[in-house]
Amino acid sequence: MADSLTSLSTSVSTSSTKVRIRIFRHDVVSLLANAEMTVELASMLVDTIFRTLFIYDDRRSRKAVDDVIIKSLNEVIFMKSFAGAVVQAMEKQLKVQSHVGCYRLLNWSVLLLTKSQFSSVSKNAVSRVASAQAGLVNLVMQRSFRERRACKRIFFHLFSQV
Repeated sequence: MADSLTSLSTSVSTSSTKVRIRIFRHDVVSLLANAEMTVELASMLVDTIFRTLFIYDDRRSRKAVDDVIIKSLNEVIFMKSFAGAVVQAMEKQLKVQSHVGCYRLLNWSVLLLTKSQFSSVSKNAVSRVASAQAGLVNLVMQRSFRERRACKRIFFHLFSQV
């Protein structure tokens, strides 16, 4: 199981959109369906997802990754590992003051808050996510009109679900 995910992890950086979509819509989903979520598997899956952060710029590939995230957030082990990685990546982006990947990180943090039981697990962790989101929103709001509009939409969506 771990070997299969490791081999998939190395192939996520392909330039072929069809291969990327196949990896996340079929290969990863079938691996997750046939195995129980462990700490090791969750960690490897989070690493695989984060390899896509800066390289997947087409909508279909990003959607395939988001679908895997949504399905996996039902598992508490994955949710905790993913939350830690998202917060670390967001805080790193704030230190570097780089806009690259900010919108994706904001989107993933919104998925974490809306598609899982994360807010009921740890109030302290929710405040860290919200603090990191505030900093990234500040960075994104200095970007283009389209990025600002997209950011506003995901947060209006987030607040309408709360």
